Amino acid sequence: MDELLPSWLTLAGFILPALILILKEHPRNLATVSYLMVIAGFCLLGGLLFSAALIHWQPGIGKPLLSSSLVVLGALLSLGGRTLWLRWLKVD
Repeated sequence: MDELLPSWLTLAGFILPALILILKEHPRNLATVSYLMVIAGFCLLGGLLFSAALIHWQPGIGKPLLSSSLVVLGALLSLGGRTLWLRWLKVD
């Protein structure tokens, strides 16, 4: 089970933003949930890019558990950046 922990952490980079987005949205219809899943996928992509950039600049942090944790952190940072961007644009 220990060898699967980095994979589950990387998957959490999708699941956590998806849960946060779905729980914040009140009219939950199929189109809205589908849109939020795409946004959560983009947050995962942002997390993967964040992790890859840090591993590229600091090669010593390339351990699987640490890099997976960086993916989750980057995904949550991407979600936070999206939230700040939408508040700045005042989109409701």
